[in-house]
This record gives sequence, structure tokens and C-alpha cells, in this order.
Amino acid sequence: MTDASTIRAQLLARLHVPETLLKRLSWATSGYMVVLVIRFVTNVVLTRILAPELFGIMILVTSLRIGIELFTDIGITQNVVSSRNATDPRFYNTAWTLQLVRGFVLALIALLLLPLFDHFYRDPTLQMVLPFMSVFLILTGVTSIGLPLSIKEMAVHRTIPFEIASATIASTLLVLASWVSPNIWGLLTGSILASTVPAVIYYFIKPGLKHKLMIDMGYAREIVGFGKWVFVSSIIFFLASNFDRLILAKYVSFAMLGIYGVARSLADVFALFSVKLGSEIIFPSVAAATVRGVELQRKLAHRRSQFLAAALVVIAGFIALSDVVIAVIYDTRYHGAAQLLPWVSLAAWMTVLCTLNENLMLGLGKPRYGAYGSVAKLVGLLIFLPVGLTRYGVIGAAGATVLAELLRYICLTLGQAREKIVFVRQDIAATAALLALALAFRWVTFQIHLTGPPSDLFRLGLH
Repeated sequence: MTDASTIRAQLLARLHVPETLLKRLSWATSGYMVVLVIRFVTNVVLTRILAPELFGIMILVTSLRIGIELFTDIGITQNVVSSRNATDPRFYNTAWTLQLVRGFVLALIALLLLPLFDHFYRDPTLQMVLPFMSVFLILTGVTSIGLPLSIKEMAVHRTIPFEIASATIASTLLVLASWVSPNIWGLLTGSILASTVPAVIYYFIKPGLKHKLMIDMGYAREIVGFGKWVFVSSIIFFLASNFDRLILAKYVSFAMLGIYGVARSLADVFALFSVKLGSEIIFPSVAAATVRGVELQRKLAHRRSQFLAAALVVIAGFIALSDVVIAVIYDTRYHGAAQLLPWVSLAAWMTVLCTLNENLMLGLGKPRYGAYGSVAKLVGLLIFLPVGLTRYGVIGAAGATVLAELLRYICLTLGQAREKIVFVRQDIAATAALLALALAFRWVTFQIHLTGPPSDLFRLGLH
């Protein structure tokens, strides 16, 4: 063994990180960063081409589409990852067939719901765009079952290149369509082309995998049985995750919704990474673990603290530099997002904590806790969002998301306590460190005249 290899092995031993896990984390992190850069650059380019109100319209269309999808979600991916029968062709073909049928049914449901959406939002442009939701729903249904099978195998070395290729091609098509036609139709066409890419490319992720239309009733019952809690959780999750956008679309302009969406999309980078880490690393790892309770907590605590330490440093810096980030990246039409960014970033931090906890419980075969947590978040939004929106406008709505995520966290923690796996002390310490570091960063950058004063962070009310 070379000196470099010896040093590497000693370092991994001190950090208590198995090399196989390190490789998966390296693949997941590096792959996600590449996809993140692609999407980030795409978003910035689109803001230079398109007006904020176009972003607002597409945010609403996307939220409604996701809502229709999740209102009939039976957790195909979760079923494949958790089932011991996943590699049986009769199982995964049953799962794929159910997904396919569901996509076409959802497309029909979307068309039937158009009069309701038209009546609620009463926007002429929206009325022309909404029928195209059916296309997105069909594309979701025809996606290959190869991706969830690869996730079950924890084959991130195989899934990541496909994700990068998919993101690259999709983003290119989206930008080109919007550049050729810088209006809602160009954005819509580009979005449809971008959604077509993953529907096609994932059929090549597992060479030799043959898809076949079939329904095995035994496996169908297993999928639906496991998926009932995923179904409930998905309904509440959608409402909890998109309630702010759906309500803001009714009471603020599409331009303001687009600005809010820009802030959310930046902060959601951290939340989405935790979702990816949870679904592709934590969930399958816990599902495959042979220990439970306090022993499992002990095994997870160190690695979890390492991830949180890295995450809090990045998010703290992001909060401290919020006005600089917006001013450098976006033109003046989007500068209102600067005051929103600290709030939605803090909400994203809470989402990181919740997502780690939820995927842990999912790995333990307890999906109902995710549903309970989403219910708590939705209740929080129902209580805090109207108050915040009425008193402080869109800034108050952003602050309401923080309180709602806190309620979700409390609910998930109570569930974890029943399973004797709790990380409350670790999370409180990490959150305190995040806030202290953000204020310290802000004070330093203010002293060198790079940003505004620390008192500008977490202000209520636009100025």
C-alpha cells in the first residue's frame, strides 16, 4: 500500500466513514453540484431573457401539475427501493404499468379540472397555458422503471451521469426555445421539451432491462399497501410545499410571484440536496441496516453531524451575502428577492433537518411519520401564512414558511422518539451555530462595505 493510500485509510478510520459510503457521497455530491450549476446557469440566463411575470405563471402551472401528480401518488420509487421483490420482473413491470396508467389518468383529470382553475385564478394567459399540463403528466407516466431500480442498488456511479446528461440536454432545449420566442409560448415549449428528455433517457440507464405491460395482482396489492401512507403523505406534502405559491398567485401579481420564486429556487438548492442525499443514501442504507433503536442512532450520529456542519457553513454564508448574491446574479427586475432570501434560506435549513429525519423513518418502514410531519407543516401554513401576508406582505409569507417547517420538525421528532432515535440536541446546536455564523459573516462583510448591516437580515416588510 502506498503512503497516500495509507494516509487515506487512516483518515477514513479516524472519521469513521466507510470507503464505500464515501464513494457514494462523492458521486452524489459531485453529481449534484454539476446538475446544480447547470440549472443555476439556466435560471440566470432565463431571467435575462424573460420577464418576472412569465416565471410567476410557470411557477403556478408547475405547482398545479405537481399537485395533480401527488394526489394519486402510490410511491412507485419508494416501493421499488424498499421491496425485497423489486428485482423480480413481475414486480417492477407491475410497478411500471401502474405508473404508466396513472400518467394517462392524471392527464384526463387535469383537463376535467380546468374550469375550476380558470374560475379561481381568472387570468387569460393562464387559461391558455393550463391545458398543456396534461402533456407533462403523460411524460411523467412513461418514464423508465430503471431509475428507481438503480437507486435501490445505490448505484450512484450509474445514475449521476444520466442525471447530468438529462439536465444538460433539457436546459439547452429550454434556453433555446425561450430565446427563439421570449414569451410564455417559448417558455412552455421549452419546458415540454425539457420534460421529454428524462422520459426518454432513463430507458438506457439499465442495459438489458425489458419493460412489459402487465399487472400481477399480488404485487399490485403490495405496492398499493405500502403506497397508502406515501399517498397520504404526498397529498399533504404537496399542499405543505406549494401552499405558499398557490395562495400568493391569487393575492399578488405574477411578477411578485416570479421574484418570490427566484428566492425560493436559490434557497431550495440546499433542501433539494438533502432530499437527494436522503432518498439515495440514507433511505436505502437504513432500509438495509440490521440494527435499530439506540444502536442505529449511534451509528448515524457522527456522519449526520459532519453533513450538518458542512451544510450550516454554506447556508450561513448564503444568508449573510443574500443582497450581494441577488445583485450580482440578477438584473434590477429581480432585486426584491434579496430581502426574501434570508427567510427562505432559514426555511430551507429546517427542510434539511426534516428531510434527514423523514428519510430515516422511511428507511425504518414508518412512512406515516412523513405524512404526520407534512400535516403539521400544512397546519402551520394555514395559520401563519394569512397573518404574515396580511401584515407584512410577501416577506411575511416567507417568514411563515420557517414557522411551518418548525412544526413539521417537532412532529417528526416526536415520531423518532417513539423509535428511540432522536437528534434534537445535535439539531439545536447546529441551528444556533448557523444563526451565529450568519450574523458574524454579515458583520464582517458590512465592515468591509460589501453588504448592508446585520440588522437588515430577517426584516419584515419590503423597503
